[in-house]
Amino acid sequence: MNKLALVTLAAAGAFIASPSFAATQIISNISGLPVPAGTTWGVLPGENSGTVAITTAAPRSGNASLELTGDRTRVQTGVQYAPATNMGLVSQVQSLIFDWQVAADSARLTYTPALRLLVQDGAQRSELIWEGVYNAGTNGFANTNPAGAWYSTTSSDVFWQYVAGIGPNETGPGNSLVLKSIADWVSTYSSSAFVAGLSVGAGSGALPGYHAFVDNVTFTTATGSTTYNFDTAAVPEPATWGMMIGGLALVGASMRRRKMAVSFA
Repeated sequence: MNKLALVTLAAAGAFIASPSFAATQIISNISGLPVPAGTTWGVLPGENSGTVAITTAAPRSGNASLELTGDRTRVQTGVQYAPATNMGLVSQVQSLIFDWQVAADSARLTYTPALRLLVQDGAQRSELIWEGVYNAGTNGFANTNPAGAWYSTTSSDVFWQYVAGIGPNETGPGNSLVLKSIADWVSTYSSSAFVAGLSVGAGSGALPGYHAFVDNVTFTTATGSTTYNFDTAAVPEPATWGMMIGGLALVGASMRRRKMAVSFA
């Protein structure tokens, strides 16, 4: 292999072979079923009494976002029922965050969308659930965080746990919900537990006139992060363009620094 080929491969692999990554996946269609992990977001039969759609009503990143209307909505990637999707070990998970907005015309102005990490640990299914009511600075957000504006969760926000067949984890003080960050919940699972999916939506207490939006679900593990951006068109993210241009610039600079010898057989 000639030196130019080696330089080209090195430049291209500089970010591909990196131990961590940050990528954005554009989600422009949620109608596909079933819902395979990491490639498609969609709805499962029987999970929605309200409606979910990617619309331009309240764009966040790009020209659209995921619009939630009505009572009980859920959109997800991965399937938590047998056979469960395997999106990687829970022990590798570092955070799960997203952007949310409650519309000014919503029937409930103090009810945030929910964010869920779906976990399979042996035969036991569970969900780690973020809701605004349990997070400081978000509870009572109708007064401190006006409706009709976008807000972002953080890696230090807390989640509560729902266990299939058992219910909410309520072994905290005064039989209250146990609230922990994703990083703290990770240590409570076995070493073989894996992530079966990610989910966003509203609960069954949202009311028929509920109206909200979701975007930029970012899932971070020890190997990197993926941001799921709900938009109407798949376009390369600026970071991806930057890495590609940087790699090409490296190749070009190397070529300019040396004369290339051409030989013919």
